[in-house]
Amino acid sequence: MTSLDRLNGETFAQLIAAGHARLKRHVGVVNSLNIFPVPDGDTGTNMELSLASGVARLLDRTDQTLFGAAQALSSGLLMGARGNSGVILSQLFRGFIRASQRADYLDVASFSVALQEGVSIAYRAVAKPVEGTILTVAREAAAVGVREARQEQELEPWMAKVCDAARVALARTPEQLAVLKEAGVVDSGGQGLVYIYEGFLAFLRGEEAAGDGEMVSPAGTMSAEPVLDFAAAHIDHEGEFGYCTETLIRVDGARAEETEEALRQQLSTYGDSLLVVSAEDLVKVHVHTLHPGRVLEDALIHGTLVKVKIDNMTEQHTDIQNAKDTRQPTELAVVAVVAGDGLQQVFTSLGATIVISGGQTMNPSTEDIVEAVRRANAVETIVLPNNRNIVMAANQARDVLGESVQVVPSRSIPEGIAALMAMRSEDSAEVNAQRMEAAMAGVNAGQVVRAVRDSVFQERVIKANQYLGLVDQDLTEVGDDRLAVALHVISAMGAKDAELLTVFYGSGVTSDELERLTNEVENEFGIEVEVREGGQPVYDYIFALE
Repeated sequence: MTSLDRLNGETFAQLIAAGHARLKRHVGVVNSLNIFPVPDGDTGTNMELSLASGVARLLDRTDQTLFGAAQALSSGLLMGARGNSGVILSQLFRGFIRASQRADYLDVASFSVALQEGVSIAYRAVAKPVEGTILTVAREAAAVGVREARQEQELEPWMAKVCDAARVALARTPEQLAVLKEAGVVDSGGQGLVYIYEGFLAFLRGEEAAGDGEMVSPAGTMSAEPVLDFAAAHIDHEGEFGYCTETLIRVDGARAEETEEALRQQLSTYGDSLLVVSAEDLVKVHVHTLHPGRVLEDALIHGTLVKVKIDNMTEQHTDIQNAKDTRQPTELAVVAVVAGDGLQQVFTSLGATIVISGGQTMNPSTEDIVEAVRRANAVETIVLPNNRNIVMAANQARDVLGESVQVVPSRSIPEGIAALMAMRSEDSAEVNAQRMEAAMAGVNAGQVVRAVRDSVFQERVIKANQYLGLVDQDLTEVGDDRLAVALHVISAMGAKDAELLTVFYGSGVTSDELERLTNEVENEFGIEVEVREGGQPVYDYIFALE
């Protein structure tokens, strides 16, 4: 086929869809490159879901011009951005807006401008840019794109050189970041971006699918009307629709992890906000879908249903909207991101107005946070991300909503609790934000979590299924005995000089283990222990020491 020298609005949309399709097929590879061997807002998942939001807006746009397509992509990515990697990706692709202004087509020259402008925007958006990351890969690829645009007029050979530059930059990331070299991996975000660029190149060569196996040609249109799965289709609406479906499945303990992975793959084809976690002989599923019966049928293939919960989110949304129309705004509200029923109740009891379900395994999008702030219906709102991988999305939500929103950058559940306890409803959001950040500075937090893959982290060799003990963000212990690791963490937190230990435990922790933990802490350190059911996924224990 003849190489293209320009893209209109339609072919630009297909190019982006092809980049998303390639990334989607390699999400597992990108996730496997995460240094921390825990499903904690995995890079590949966040980038894919973020770009899916952009593709959904592209396919649903009414303005068919190139500029209309660029605006749709930018808007969808902005609102759908999840995790730090998703936010950075949304900034990188904002460059297409500038490049498409007053232009009917995107050619090599304007495409190179888009990449370079996106890099500038992304670097400005990150408080402390670090080299050896997705930013480096994007910057070096864009630099080659600008240089080669002076000589190359056709998109396909030009994009090939951009891809080559991105791959070379990616291969060098371990030399730029010691943690990557230590773990023997390249940067996960950079790898995700390379897959997207490779999807662009394959599309320009007539090889790439636009999505779900559907082939497209850059000289024509899609071979059939695009079909959106629910994971992408819900994004354009205000709030979420369908059914929030949860079930607990009892399975053969030896096959729990295999079942977890099988259900994750099955349900992702027709559900969103998917969370599947296993502990011993139980597998818990949480998914938003239009087909709750299908979820239960798929679950029954693997074992016995112990518990089922289905909520109609469409009805909930209508009730919220009706209530919103009749109530007056409150002066100050707090929106908190929290995973686990028990922890959500804790935050609500401490004064959180709206709790977004999410955290480690499913980072909420910018739009999720924006919508929660709007539902809070307050003159001013404080947002508590409670996870370091959600702070950037929270800040982006603040940028969308304006100065009435303050983000208190809590990185953990104990920091969020300390912040809430310091809040005074009679003061402004700005004054409270300062007080809450000061309260967080004195928090002593610890965690115990199980590794899902082999890794090297902070100079420690980690094997899959071992337990990791962390104090704040520092790895202090690796072991096969969860209770022993938990006791080590509590000691490393400084229990000898404390008075109270609060324990939030996850669904996989037994009452017998809790009793042994409590007795040993009280006997060894002579401090009071308060135990609360957190119900949080991923992290077996979250500790707060006072």
